Amino acid sequence: MPAEVFQTRLAAVRDQMERQNLDALVIYGDNYSFADLCYLTNYFPKVRGGIAVVPWEGAVSMLLNIGSRDVPFAKTLTWVEDVRASNQVGADGAKLLKEKGFEKSKIGLIDSGQGFPLPQLEEMKTALPQVNWQDCAPMFQPLRLVKTAQELAAMREAGRLLQEICAGAEGFTESGRKEYQVVADIDRLARDKGAEDIRILAGEKRLNPPSFKQAGMIGGHWAIYLAVQHERYWAEAGRTFILSGGVKLKDAYQKAQEIVVAMANQLKPNGAVAAVDETAQRELGEFYGAASVYGLANGIGLNQWEAPFLSESDAREVGAASVGATTLNENMTLALRVAFETEGKIILYGDSFEVTAGGAKSLLGG
Repeated sequence: MPAEVFQTRLAAVRDQMERQNLDALVIYGDNYSFADLCYLTNYFPKVRGGIAVVPWEGAVSMLLNIGSRDVPFAKTLTWVEDVRASNQVGADGAKLLKEKGFEKSKIGLIDSGQGFPLPQLEEMKTALPQVNWQDCAPMFQPLRLVKTAQELAAMREAGRLLQEICAGAEGFTESGRKEYQVVADIDRLARDKGAEDIRILAGEKRLNPPSFKQAGMIGGHWAIYLAVQHERYWAEAGRTFILSGGVKLKDAYQKAQEIVVAMANQLKPNGAVAAVDETAQRELGEFYGAASVYGLANGIGLNQWEAPFLSESDAREVGAASVGATTLNENMTLALRVAFETEGKIILYGDSFEVTAGGAKSLLGG
């Protein structure tokens, strides 16, 4: 992302801070939930967490749970110049805020993933007894709903990579191969093609995380969920490989693809988010309840699961503040998926889409 993108984002964040009369903002992120931190700084923690301190005016600072020798590398991942190392983000965060003169200020805290270690958070707050802390976790959600041209370009590239990885996965998936061997091949292919990260769930009867302790063999059927990160942004897909016979399974997979297409047809500007769920419910019939367990749709971007969500319960499951939007806008991005069981096997199909003036467009290029 060009540096000017982050200056535009910083200006928008400071507008929000002014509306809430905040003197500063503390944004926490870690390798599990980094989207808000990354949105403003481009940095995402590889292992442990860190904070950004954003004053209403003046330079942004970052305090990262890394060693001092890692600071030069960390600086290559962000436009922020003031990057510091810490093994006690809470205590050192308090010192940084005091250094900047915020010991008696109104400070917003953004920790949408709720990952800030509680002892460190309490240490920071205890060291600043006169600070008026405000929970600002929902602040970035509306800013991130509609993607910019640069964000869409990154997501299309993630989708292009994912399409190639899906094709590779189909070639790797052969009856008689061990599941972990196929997963290793897929992971290596993704890294070779430049993916920053990849998430894999796979199985015959249910979707499981990869385990190299399991030596299960692939039979005549295998379903796989894939999500790929490129330039911080995610795209996801789901595929089912039916390797032998199974006319009913093939018919079910065809039906799953048709349902995703029907859901995607609802992705149009000014359309209701609820229409996606209503379409899924109508098309899935008795399988709707089971498919809902896996999730049917959600926004995708810096997070694999972000606004807009189909329901408040979906939002709560991933710690989001709300559904985010009930009406679709052009340049929103969503992942759609259908997963259900039939003939004792799991059937999965999914794709990622952007909302355009002409309707849904697959980020995978299909």
